[in-house]
Amino acid sequence: MPSRPPRRLSLAGVGALVLLNVVLVGLLLTRPTPPPVEEPDVSASSAAREGEAEETSAPRTKTSPEPLPTPAVRVEPARRLLADADERVAWRATVGDCESQGSLEHTTDGGETWEELPLELAPIGRIRVLGVQRLFVIGGAGDCEPTYRASASGGASWTTSDEYLVGSWYLHPDDGDAMFAPVGEVDTPCGVAGLAGLDAAHAAVLCTDGSLRLTDDGGAGWRESAPPVEAAAVGVADEGYVLAGATDTCGDAVAFVLTDVTGAPVTAPSCLDTAAGATGDLAVSARGTGVWLWAGDEVSVLDVA
Repeated sequence: MPSRPPRRLSLAGVGALVLLNVVLVGLLLTRPTPPPVEEPDVSASSAAREGEAEETSAPRTKTSPEPLPTPAVRVEPARRLLADADERVAWRATVGDCESQGSLEHTTDGGETWEELPLELAPIGRIRVLGVQRLFVIGGAGDCEPTYRASASGGASWTTSDEYLVGSWYLHPDDGDAMFAPVGEVDTPCGVAGLAGLDAAHAAVLCTDGSLRLTDDGGAGWRESAPPVEAAAVGVADEGYVLAGATDTCGDAVAFVLTDVTGAPVTAPSCLDTAAGATGDLAVSARGTGVWLWAGDEVSVLDVA
């Protein structure tokens, strides 16, 4: 069988192909070069992320707040009490505690002599005089629970009348931070060094930091008052309170002053030289213009008119 002769491209076809190649090469040579792209610094970003993770995931150290400073104790809680009926008749007591009984004594000659009375309370927390023969005392019974003892014989005999605890001013014998008032149990307005209950509305608290707190609504609210002396003891007066302590003008002598129910002084501070001085154990009481002061082993009766 005869073979076919090979096919040959026409000159025109070859020329077209050559022209197409020239155009394509020209396009490639004239294509604009894209701007260089900055590669991310993978190692740096990874390190940053790792460092960030360490900072956020590292355990935090818990810091406790600085404790608040405890107020300085300038006045110790009362260890003795004094209450008078007039310039000749008064009662005094050592307080004691739940483990040791307090002692109560009575004078009818202006403090020249004292008679110990039969009263078994541990401790003795409050004495309130209602007349030359009538008084009541609040303190701790055998289990150191509050009890109310009343006398109409100057303290020669006593009647237990615990129903009168309701409405009375006193601190719990076993807990000096528990205060009872005419409105009921109330929070103490401060650390209590002394309590003077005047009536159903008014009372004064001498605080262990030396400040004075007063109430005129039965203990529901208290306000601070600057005492006119550096007080170490507070007591009841006819229409307010009496404070005893120290002042610059009295030097080492005991200073005492009468105030009204707002804490404002109604007399200028008076001074009394005693062997114990103003730094000894003090107890104070007043009736009219007469002030009873127990300092160290001495009991004095003074007229501040």
